[in-house]
Amino acid sequence: ITRTKGPNFSVGFELMPGVKKAAVHACYACCRLVDVHADETPPIVVDDPLGEWRAELDRAYVGEPRHPVGFALADATQRFPIPREAFLKLIQGCEEDLRFRAPHSLPDLRRYCDLVATPIGEMSLAIFGATTRGAFDLGRELSHALQLTNILRDVREDIQRGRVYLPAEWLEEAGATPDVLDRDTATPAFLALMKRGLGVARDHYEKARELPDLVEDDSRAAVRLMAGVYEEILARIARDPGTVLRGRVGLTEHEKMDLVRRLAPEAAAAG
Repeated sequence: ITRTKGPNFSVGFELMPGVKKAAVHACYACCRLVDVHADETPPIVVDDPLGEWRAELDRAYVGEPRHPVGFALADATQRFPIPREAFLKLIQGCEEDLRFRAPHSLPDLRRYCDLVATPIGEMSLAIFGATTRGAFDLGRELSHALQLTNILRDVREDIQRGRVYLPAEWLEEAGATPDVLDRDTATPAFLALMKRGLGVARDHYEKARELPDLVEDDSRAAVRLMAGVYEEILARIARDPGTVLRGRVGLTEHEKMDLVRRLAPEAAAAG
């Protein structure tokens, strides 16, 4: 699940010790299945569409899982201090997505990121050996950077699903209506929106720059690559913002390996 659904996010995981890699895979797979289940379950059909996943989370934390991913998660929570609250926040974020309300302002967008992105960072950092408040603060910055990169990359796909994650204030100030996100060519208003989003994302990446120094040695390459892959995607969008209207921006496997050699040369040589 992690390798197929999170090919960009998981590049660095392969460089970690097996027990850490398995734990991160378990957390990501659980989060991904919750997200997919939310996307596929109309809220008008089921009153509590994620109730079973919340129950499985409870079972995993007491060592009584039923789902295959729950078994992997139960093992991970026994080995690492992965906060249960992080999963609950993510489930809340997915539930809010079911009853989607577009963010009005940047603080609204940041609150959304704190529900669907920051929790994954908190889970990961618990496995990576982070122990300080500063590490988790920088982890929040990186989580927001990654989520904003996803939002900018997927603007057209999202609006076709009836969702606009860019703040309504930004559209108003750019003199834009949501339909500029679903055109084949980039309008001046669209470019203004993208420039603003790119600036916010870059700021988060810059603030998170020292995060690798705050985790255990065997996890630093994973953090550098997690940031590096997405920052490269952001750079490609910045060079031609209109490219997100024509398809999904991504890296080839060869390009990812080039990043591994550049950002984690010792790990690449060893592996």
